[in-house]
Amino acid sequence: MASKLESTVAIYRSLGYEETAYENILSLGIGTKEEQEIARDGLKSGEWVQIKQLSENSYGFAPVVDVDLKKLAVFAVRIGVEAKRAANVIGRGDETALQAIMARGENYAAHFISAAESGNRRAWEHSLSVLGMLCLKLLHRMNLPIPESVEYMKDWAAASSVILLETKKDYLFDDSFTLEKEEILGRFIEHIEKGISLNMPGTGPFPDLLFFGVENHLLSKEAVKEYIFDALYIAKRPGDRKAWVELLDKLGCTEKDFLERAENLIPLLGLGESPLLERIAPVLIENISEELLYPVLISCTSAKVKKTKKMLLNSLLKREKPKSANDFAEWLSLYLQDEDKSIAGLAEKLALSWGLVLEQEESTKELRGLWRECPKLWKVPRFSLGEETAESLTDMVALLSDRKECVEDLLFEQFLALANQIAYKNPEEAKMSLLGIPNSDSGTLWTLGRWARGIEIKPVEESRQRFWQGEKEIVKIEYRELLTMLRENLFRTMGQWPCLLSTPSFEDLSISVEDLLERLSLYREEKFSYVSEPDLQLALTRLDMETFSQEDISKCKEERSKCTEKLKEIDLKIQLPSGEFLQDKEGKDILLGELIADYLQDPYVEPDFFPGETPYWKVELKMPKSIKALPYRLSYSHNALFSIFPNWGDYSLTAVHRDFEVYHGQGINLRQLARRRKPLSKGALMNWIAVFGRLSDENAEDALKANREAWERGLLLPGLADISYLDWSGGELSNLANLAVAMDFMANEGMLSLVWKAACDAVEQSLNSPRILAGTAELVKFLRDYLDEVIFAVEKKLASKEALEMKPIRILAGKSGSSKAVSYAKEILEKLVSIEIEQIQSDKNAGLRENSGRKDHAALNEDISLINDKGLRENQGTIDNTSKSKTIASVKPPADFEKGWLPLPEGKELIEDHVTFRVKGLELRKNEKVFQFDLDLPEDSDCSYQVVIAGWLYGLAHEGQVSGTKVDRRGDRNGKIDAEKEVWLHYDKEKGKIVVSECRNWRGGNNAPLEGEATPYSKLFLSFVVALLAQDGDSIYGAKSLFKELVQAGTLSLKTVREITRLLLSYEEISPAKLVRIVEKESELLSICWGMLWECIKDAGSKTVETGKPPAWINRILDICIYYAAYLREAAKRGSISKEDALWPGLLEMANCSAKSTAVKKAKELAKVLGIG
Repeated sequence: MASKLESTVAIYRSLGYEETAYENILSLGIGTKEEQEIARDGLKSGEWVQIKQLSENSYGFAPVVDVDLKKLAVFAVRIGVEAKRAANVIGRGDETALQAIMARGENYAAHFISAAESGNRRAWEHSLSVLGMLCLKLLHRMNLPIPESVEYMKDWAAASSVILLETKKDYLFDDSFTLEKEEILGRFIEHIEKGISLNMPGTGPFPDLLFFGVENHLLSKEAVKEYIFDALYIAKRPGDRKAWVELLDKLGCTEKDFLERAENLIPLLGLGESPLLERIAPVLIENISEELLYPVLISCTSAKVKKTKKMLLNSLLKREKPKSANDFAEWLSLYLQDEDKSIAGLAEKLALSWGLVLEQEESTKELRGLWRECPKLWKVPRFSLGEETAESLTDMVALLSDRKECVEDLLFEQFLALANQIAYKNPEEAKMSLLGIPNSDSGTLWTLGRWARGIEIKPVEESRQRFWQGEKEIVKIEYRELLTMLRENLFRTMGQWPCLLSTPSFEDLSISVEDLLERLSLYREEKFSYVSEPDLQLALTRLDMETFSQEDISKCKEERSKCTEKLKEIDLKIQLPSGEFLQDKEGKDILLGELIADYLQDPYVEPDFFPGETPYWKVELKMPKSIKALPYRLSYSHNALFSIFPNWGDYSLTAVHRDFEVYHGQGINLRQLARRRKPLSKGALMNWIAVFGRLSDENAEDALKANREAWERGLLLPGLADISYLDWSGGELSNLANLAVAMDFMANEGMLSLVWKAACDAVEQSLNSPRILAGTAELVKFLRDYLDEVIFAVEKKLASKEALEMKPIRILAGKSGSSKAVSYAKEILEKLVSIEIEQIQSDKNAGLRENSGRKDHAALNEDISLINDKGLRENQGTIDNTSKSKTIASVKPPADFEKGWLPLPEGKELIEDHVTFRVKGLELRKNEKVFQFDLDLPEDSDCSYQVVIAGWLYGLAHEGQVSGTKVDRRGDRNGKIDAEKEVWLHYDKEKGKIVVSECRNWRGGNNAPLEGEATPYSKLFLSFVVALLAQDGDSIYGAKSLFKELVQAGTLSLKTVREITRLLLSYEEISPAKLVRIVEKESELLSICWGMLWECIKDAGSKTVETGKPPAWINRILDICIYYAAYLREAAKRGSISKEDALWPGLLEMANCSAKSTAVKKAKELAKVLGIG
């Protein structure tokens, strides 16, 4: 414990805070002025908690001081810590904290609100934040001005929706500490106006509050319409614009309202968002003046959806012919050439109606030569500091302070090296240059800013865990991450080092052995006796071992020996951040020279990266024996490995990934990777391509520059990208439509050769999945659109003939149906066949033999038959919705059966709790349904309990309990919800039943997370876990993870899973197809999930007998079973599936059904594969 904090705690205790009840501590004193000053100094900074091992298998936060931190936080406020610090240490709001802050005055309270609302500590985007209610009560109690803060307004909207609209409370809403309804209504209009001016999101509860204002005559309907239109004009997200349009409809907005604002609405139509186009465009098109009609139609060309395009044309057909009809001919011709015949037909009908004679021109794309040769590999420039001046350092501070995430790239390394150099020569000059570091920078440069201002900085501490092993106390040190520790240690000791060992030699961040030796010589010249351990570690990982080894081969042994001798002469010690020196087991100092000499013979070796097997979210590296004495600091460095090991391939490049969430450093990362010495490896290249499917505004400029630089430097190699590495996770491909957008971008940049093979491979993987993957059509369309470019490249010998083989496309073209993917594939095949026929004819005319390597007539005739839907189905080799698959032709035991059919642990006995429940589907958001479970407890006939588990599974996953709402059924047959009664349910092992608690932490009597171990999972809670697999929304991710954990623990045994599946199949709201979808992507779960598939087939068989046809949902289950048929058959053969179960009851009932159904065909196919009947 730091001495200052220790002194503070002594004062805190002496004043009686620790033994006084929390609600009474405001009556205590705050000490003398001298004591207040000591306490302020001890509480103004530093962490009060640390991550600690709480039990054998769990870690959590534990106080670094043995006092009540809740009381200590109020004490800190009272003795005068800054408002920003107060917002950091107060855990939750309550009346005591409120009174303590109010006593500090209005200015302090306003600053506290500003700081608390900048943290965004909330469970989800529109929930109440941790200190939200405290801020709201401060503002209303003290009548403070409303801050210019969207985060504050989110809290106001979240709280107001619960209090005014009686929406469901989230877990941070405390009934004992909340605003009164009258308080909200007193400043309601003021808050609404502030929300509109701040561009509040339309996807949260704010729009409902606007509507509440109209309904309760707090706001006029006309005023609210103006608010909403203003919000619509400035909204940045499609979801917000959609929400505002829906609210306009809810308010009864008329056509006149839209027409009066037509000029402001026209630009919005150009965004191409279907909800806007479908609501606004028909009104404008049918009623607007002819003068504005053309601008409206030009904006509407952004429509991409078939339904929307047809709606636009139908709206035009309702208008009279414009006087200047010919002016619309060019616009209309776009729709005449549309690929969809129904759209082209409507356009033709409109042309006839307006008397326009338009010819459908053949769309001929001019070839642009987009398949280009890869430039030669560049030579990486030497690292340079640039201008070595204080002014340059100040400029770097400005650039780095603007970054939202720390990236150790070229600029950052230049900054570190220059700051250290200037500080070593002239510390005061360096401090003047660094004063521009913002006080608010709590991340990368904050410590350096404190150094520049002369503020004391505590040493960086490692996390130490102490536990007993028998009679021996063990101290386990959890070392800080390498780059973080290097920065923090350097910033604290700035000006103390003659140079940094880890400064790159080249712009790719690599270091030559020669440069490292020179820097060590400088340390000796400057009479230094030690180096910094984190700096040394980064220098070693950055060493260019490949170049060093290659040069050594050509060098004579004598020179190599001299190098080793030179290293052994270096007797520098290695200083840890604690100030101690690195020692061996015998307590002797480890000398730097010998360690480096050993490392050159035994360095880090890059592991192979296997998608789906190698974790990309953490680092599991084997530390070389040569440096085992050094702390291991790489466990959490996965996103920065490219900076630590600049010469490595895929293992160090997982920071390259698509921007599906806010990824602030992405553009800067790519710029640095574009400085590599070697081309990107196959996985990194695949994900590099995928990045360009969705770029955020802040990353776009850097990412586009990086792409051009990497290509021009020969770092992007054609044909190398491996589709199996997409998103690094292995398994089923996802977001293929987004990938098609990325490939289209790359092709237009002249990099078609990079993406062509990967696009074909992606289609092949889609065909080999249980069902054709979403987005396949977009990929096939991409291949069709750029086929001419590839044909041209093959003719010019820029591309090999293999580029036009396109086997997956030929297979896809042979499928039945009229899906877009199949239609596009047929177009491609038709063109390929015509080229091949021409080539054969040309060869014949030239007198060449037919077997000259070209396709012969038999093969071509087969392709032609595929175009005409007469192909042989058995040639497809994939599972198709209506056809036999290759599996039937040859049911061989799968070579990887043991890998796919994993042994299950010994199953635990199911705990019966005798709870019954009903399931109701609730639409949380559009197309996102969640389940409401209505529970009846055996010994509680007066009440039932409603449980909804959406998004956040922490309570169920880590505490073994769920929150619910108590419903009092007495005197009301329909049930009346007591909104004040949110409760928690868990299984009590001693009582042998489900018990209800008013507190989440029923062990401690408060609403904090549950103390101690999680409670056991009874049948009810396991039913929740399995049911959530079929729920929509974000909860599916947590549900999958929890399901797998419980399977591995034996809690969810095969017997239990089957019993629960039978139970859930009785509820219509739970889709069996969604219930089993987990096994589509998680093949390692087949040995447990086959029981779910079995129960579904049996249930479907019974329904087939009852209704005369199989249920629609069984199609997906049959697809999965056919896909895994060889495994299921082999499992039966080995006894993993019993003889009785291997008969798959229900399957023959479907296979022998006389109904005309795709499911019947699939059932027959599966029965044949499994050898049944």
